[in-house]
Amino acid sequence: MSTNAALEERVFTEVKRLCYANLDTQTLHRRALAYIGRVVPFDGFCAHDADPASGLGMRMYQDPPHEENLRFFLEHVCFEDDVNDFNWMIRVRRSVVLLSETTGGRLEHSLRYRASLAPRGFHFDLRAVFASGQEHWGGVSIFRERGRHDFAERDIALVGRLAPHLAAGLKAAALRAQVPLAPRCDGPGVLILDERGHVCQFTASAERWLRELGDLGPGWREGRGLPSAVWLAVGALRHALNPATERDSASVPRITTRTSGGRWLNLQASLAESRDGDTATTVIVIEPAGPHELTWMRTAAYGLSAREREVVDLAVRGASTKHIAATLHIAEYTVQDHLSHIFDKVGVRGRRALVKRLYLDSLYPSLSVASGDS
Repeated sequence: MSTNAALEERVFTEVKRLCYANLDTQTLHRRALAYIGRVVPFDGFCAHDADPASGLGMRMYQDPPHEENLRFFLEHVCFEDDVNDFNWMIRVRRSVVLLSETTGGRLEHSLRYRASLAPRGFHFDLRAVFASGQEHWGGVSIFRERGRHDFAERDIALVGRLAPHLAAGLKAAALRAQVPLAPRCDGPGVLILDERGHVCQFTASAERWLRELGDLGPGWREGRGLPSAVWLAVGALRHALNPATERDSASVPRITTRTSGGRWLNLQASLAESRDGDTATTVIVIEPAGPHELTWMRTAAYGLSAREREVVDLAVRGASTKHIAATLHIAEYTVQDHLSHIFDKVGVRGRRALVKRLYLDSLYPSLSVASGDS
């Protein structure tokens, strides 16, 4: 085995170990990329965790950081650029792609290249999506500056081998995410942005939620240092109101994301009516995610099929086997088979334990601990 091949195998082994080492998503991204950079050198990256329900990024990790560029990317490029879109990659089952390949060498065909990469001196781009089946759990784009060589086939092969393990690591992190044991009474918060993206009004609850989402710098009221989820919500609203595609027409401008403390939040954006010719403001409501969103996330992380999720939705509401069979137009023995597979995947032995795992462990962990495993 050549020296390079031996190093690649060591890197593969170390990154794979990290994927099953009980790490949070940010640590997993950064430590994995540090190892990958030993054999696939790059000059910058942008990694993300994704909400598998919407396919949108939840939290972004960028190096070198460039806040202005990141805001434009989140508001526009995420919704407008169709070159190497992460969800397209999942549909066509390509975990790794090069921008130079899909554009035929004409990089300027990509909005991401024109608006984000080229202005920062980057030229070559390797993008990887971390998916389990059709569910998008995260991804990364790594960049090389102009004047360097494009990424090679062996680079694509190594990152492609790692992609399913990184998806598993991000799924596991989603399963571990729980709200803190200490009770919180914060209700919905309201954040109002003007046409420049400056904060013109906010509630105390909104500020608390924003601080849980990220470190707010001294300029956050001028729009500097706001969490990436805010700009994603703004971009989702813009494209829902001015749809360019069928996906935009059907989309709801709501983002689900996780705070640094493990809470799941929804951010929903709307446009306030203007008065006396004033420019309309953007209103963002921030509130804890409800049982439906959390249960969807956890059933997705456990790898349940669409039919198994339908069975779970009815079972956790107390529906009998007979009622589930009638509702889904399937035989009762088929329901029992689905439940058996669900219990195996979630790691429980009955319906009560299933409800505890999917609901109590996510929403009310203190109740879950008190109730025991029965």
